[in-house]
Amino acid sequence: MSTPLNILVTGAGGGMCRGINARLAGAGHTIVCVDLNAEASEAAAQTIRDSGGNASAFAADVADEAAVARLLAEVTSAVGPVQALVNAAGILDRKYLADSTAESFRRALDVNLVGPFNLIRAFSPAMIEAGWGRIINIASIAGVTGYPYPSYAASKAGLANLTRSLLEDFWGTGVTVNSVCPGVVDTPMVIQEVRDQVRRRVPTQNVIEPAEIGAMIAFLLTDDARNINGADLLIDGGATRLFSLFNNHEG
Repeated sequence: MSTPLNILVTGAGGGMCRGINARLAGAGHTIVCVDLNAEASEAAAQTIRDSGGNASAFAADVADEAAVARLLAEVTSAVGPVQALVNAAGILDRKYLADSTAESFRRALDVNLVGPFNLIRAFSPAMIEAGWGRIINIASIAGVTGYPYPSYAASKAGLANLTRSLLEDFWGTGVTVNSVCPGVVDTPMVIQEVRDQVRRRVPTQNVIEPAEIGAMIAFLLTDDARNINGADLLIDGGATRLFSLFNNHEG
């Protein structure tokens, strides 16, 4: 679709989403910024507006079904129907198995997997009614390869499989659903040790820029991508194929 869209981005205040927001707003789309933290959401929206783009800010816990229902009502009233949904909200629980608890594991699943489920359930009916929509889930190569932090890997693997499992629900509706699976993205969370490992162990030797994720999403919004559906789209510099990036037992 070439006309400007209302695009809802969850986790909008995060470092990766700042690049996504800028790329999509620069293409003329209106960004509906959603974050658990209201101040972070408003700051993300203000950054877009300061650059000449259109954005609005909302706060919601995506893991809370009732909160997402309220968000749907608020967004629809203030902005109108959402044509594209980017499920980027997520948490990385830096706990190995021995340090994890059922509570911490469950929270990661709630945010990283149940959250996107809630958003898709809430916002997809309007897309189906309109006969067009795009759902883009930000998964991770951790869901493909595994990861030392099991809650994160399990939740991202589940998100990619949720994506594939929704094809029947959106059959013939004009709505597509895909996962974007990044490797190491250049955000403040990435420590120098990991950056050094990328240079040694990833074929392209590049840490991924958030704008690259935004460019992939921007393409998925076009009619040229209408037949990309149910896909796991890797942006990882080849790390998944030669995966030893986080092998703690390698010298």
